Formats: sequence, C-alpha cells, structure tokens
Amino acid sequence: MDKRKAALLSNVTVDMIGQKLRNEFQIYIPEGFDTWIQEIVNPDSGLFLFQPETVFVLLDGTDARNWERETASEKINIWKQAVEALINKLPSVPMFISTIDIRENRIKAFAERKYRIELENEWYQFIQELAENRKNVYVFDLADQIADIGRRQFYSDKMWYLGSMPYSKEGIHTICKEIKYALDAVFGIRKKILVLDLDHTLWGGVVGEDGIHGIELSEHKEGERYYDFQRQLLEMKKRGVLLAINSKNNFADAQGVIDEHPAMLLRSKDFVSKKINWNDKASNIREMETELNLTEGSFLFIDDNPVERELVGGECPKVKVPDFPEDSSLLRQFAEELYFKFLRPLRILGEDVRKTEMYQTEAKRRQEQKNALNLDDYIARLEIQLDIHPMRPNELERVAQLVNKTNQFNLTAKRYSRTEIEKLAKDDNYQIYVVYAKDKYGDSGLVSVLILLYREKQIDIDTFLMSCRVMGRKIENVLIDMIAVQSKRKAQRMRGFFRDTSKNVPVKDLYDRLGFKCVKEQEGFKIYDLELDTYEVKKFDIFKEIKLEDKHGRIRSEV
Repeated sequence: MDKRKAALLSNVTVDMIGQKLRNEFQIYIPEGFDTWIQEIVNPDSGLFLFQPETVFVLLDGTDARNWERETASEKINIWKQAVEALINKLPSVPMFISTIDIRENRIKAFAERKYRIELENEWYQFIQELAENRKNVYVFDLADQIADIGRRQFYSDKMWYLGSMPYSKEGIHTICKEIKYALDAVFGIRKKILVLDLDHTLWGGVVGEDGIHGIELSEHKEGERYYDFQRQLLEMKKRGVLLAINSKNNFADAQGVIDEHPAMLLRSKDFVSKKINWNDKASNIREMETELNLTEGSFLFIDDNPVERELVGGECPKVKVPDFPEDSSLLRQFAEELYFKFLRPLRILGEDVRKTEMYQTEAKRRQEQKNALNLDDYIARLEIQLDIHPMRPNELERVAQLVNKTNQFNLTAKRYSRTEIEKLAKDDNYQIYVVYAKDKYGDSGLVSVLILLYREKQIDIDTFLMSCRVMGRKIENVLIDMIAVQSKRKAQRMRGFFRDTSKNVPVKDLYDRLGFKCVKEQEGFKIYDLELDTYEVKKFDIFKEIKLEDKHGRIRSEV
C-alpha cells in the first residue's frame, strides 16, 4: 500500500525529523534553509508538485531572540501572510500550524519588559482564529510540548550551531511523536473503544474485599487520583470515545460502586458494554466485538494486572494493550497519553458526541430482533427512515471520517483524504451519495457513502461503505435499487468491485446477494456487473420512509 503524503515546512532545518517519519509516510521537505515562504509563493515549487495530503508548518522562535522590537511584528506579519497564502492555495488539505516558543535574550534587568509573551500570544491568536474559521486548519501546539519537557531538554545549542537545527534528540523525538499522532488522526488510524478494568484501575483496592466504603475513590487525598482518572475518561467519552468495562468481579459488588458511590464519576449510562463476571477477559472482548459490531483492532484494553494484559494481548493480538502505570499518581497523565496516542480525532462531529447513546440503543434493537419472526419483520418493527442525497459541503468532514475509518462494510477499502473527496465532489464524472438513517429508537446520523464514477454507458461503484452500526438491515439493498432505477436511462450496466482485505468478510458476497454477476475474478479481487436494462424495481415496504434526492434536486419518495 502506498505511503500517505505529508509536507513539512519550517524556518529551521528539519531533515532529521523527516528521516524518522519516512518509515511510515512520504515526507516532503523543501531544499535549502528557511525556504518555506518561497515554496508557498512559487506555484511550481516542489511542495505543489508533491501534492501533499496534509501539511505541517513548524515554526521555531530561536532566531527571534535577535529581533528588534520595532521590527518583530513586521516579521510575524510576513509569517501570517505566508500561512494565509498557503491555506488559500490548498484550501482543503489538512494543515497543522505550530505555535511558537521565542527564547528571548535573557540579558535584561529585572524591570525590563519581556516582549516574547506578546509575540507568542499574537501568533497563537492568529492560528487559533484560523482553526476556528477554516475547517482544514489545526493548531500544532509546539509551545505546549516544549513546556512539558522543559526548554533545556528540548533545545540543543550545539545542534543549532552545527546545522541550524535547534532541537535536541529528545526534542526531535517529541516533535516526531506529535506529528505521528496528528497523521494518524488525519488518516483515520484511531481506536474506537476503551475497555477498562475496575479494581485498582477505576478505583483503588478490591471492592469484593474492601467493600464499597473501603475502596480508594474520593475528591481529595489518595482517592483523588482515581477520581481525576475517571474525570479524564469522562472527557474522552464526551468527545466520542466509547467506554466499556471488563472486570473479574461479583456483579452486585461492582455495580453497587458504579450506581451508589458518591465519588464515582462514570455511571452505567457512560458505558456501551459491561462484562462484570469471572470469565477470561479475552473471551469478554470477543463477545463485545460481536455485540457492538466492532473489529478487534478497534479496542484499547486498560488493566493494572500484567497477567490479564498478557492474556488479552496474546489471545487478541489486534487489541492494543498498553502498560499500566505502577504509580497511581500518574493516572491522570496516563489518560492524556492514551488519548493523544490512540484516540484523539481532528474535530468533534455531531455523530461523535452522540456515539455512546447510539451504541446503547443497539441493545434495544437487538432485543427487537430477538422478538421478530424474521429479518423483514425485524426491519419493519424498527420503522426505519432513510434519506439518500448527494453529499453537501457541510457533510465533507463526516464523509472523510467514514471513508478512512470503515473496515467491515467497505467493498474496496479505498481511502480518500478530505482533499481528494472534495476534488471528486467537484468532478462532473463523479457523484458522491450519502445515507442518513433513523428509526424509532433514535437517529443514527450519516451512516453510508457511495461514490459513483459515470463512464459511457456504465456506472462504476468506486466506493461503497457503511457504518457497522446499521449493517444487516437491507439499507444496502435500498441504496443500490434507488441508484439502479435512477440510472437506467443513461447507462447499460452498473459495475461493482470487491477487494478482500480480511476485515471486510461480512460483505464478501454482497454483490452476489444484490443480483450482480461476477464477470472477472483473480486472487483477492472480483468485478461484478448489474445489467440495468433488465433490472426490475424492488419494493421496500418494510421501511417506514425512503427518500432519494438526485444531483438535480429531484426527489423520489416511498412511504
């Protein structure tokens, strides 16, 4: 698989940073020292020929210690103009603009004014406003990283004098780590669910031995470390991270703490699954995979017991199992590290905020399924309403998120960056359809994306994917039927493609089930055709409402 492409622009030498990142990504760095502005100004520069999928502007304040106060704002304004020009030239490419840390000349009297804070704040306000007003701009908080480890650790004067590169080995490592986290967020390499032990993890002690009032959990002193850990987990949940419990415990004892302990911040409503039993924890995780319709690679498992971590890591190799801090006073910091490394998204979307609620309503749907006579009866009971229409500009962020995260229901596993999706939307040969679904239990939001390529007398299904939350409800049948009927007058056939990825096993025979005919097959890849001139319209009266809007704004509705 081709490596994803990122450009790194800087006013200092960053070759060593690029070298470390090239193991996983294609990295473009301009030739020459401090040529980043020239790269932006020149439309034929290597930056634009490279066509980056994301750009980092890493600005260092080392040279600023020699700036005269009278000209400092002018220099900052040149940076601002360059960044704005870059954004205007690449308006949909994700961009991370760094904060700056100015190491002001410290040869000053006690009473002399320090201008560095004013300049740093001026720059921060500028890029923060960009991030708030431009959907493709994000703050890369270099100054915060420097504050975390300290300037003496982060910088190296020797490296500066040798090669105009101001960072120490630890500084380079920190920057590379943060860039890697950001790139993982851009390209959808994130975990979805955080699975937590209880004893010695969410609280101190063992509830079965110490009792609900004997465990360590409070808003002060020793118990506060667990309280703060839970507070950080709750903040993650508010930002779309799913939480679950996997604990060897008596259910009544553990549930008593969750329901009744006055310092327990996480309650039952905050978890999408609770496995509180004496089963092995790997089996519990496998049950969660089935119940929540998530892949093993979506899970992050947290447990204080190294034996349990080793068991889960061995039995479920795609589950990420980080070490747990031996010192519980580090739990708050541990939570931050988990979030930054595995869970942080680029932005919080509406679907993210409601994610826990969406998964919890699945339990009600599963119960409905148990009471149903068959699949059609189950779908009818749900009273599903579908809204199918061409992608709108405000849906681009969610479409990019789905395209880069969806694995199980993804026929070709193609990945498109936000920039590429925006280009396809503007191309008259392509059409991007989205599907919204809701039923009597709640609104599932934007759940499916279909990217079509219109050729002469043929329509290629370039990309077909769907959120795992709504799989198995014949939404795919409706979507293909609607598009087939709409396309009969302008094409002879619809062509579908399936690429086996090992993760998309649930849809390996989808096109067969939808009436397509396999016309070509080679190892791990199939091509299917659906002849449109003989295609017969299907009836989907098991759905409460289906609405399709085409690119011309025409609406077909079935109620």
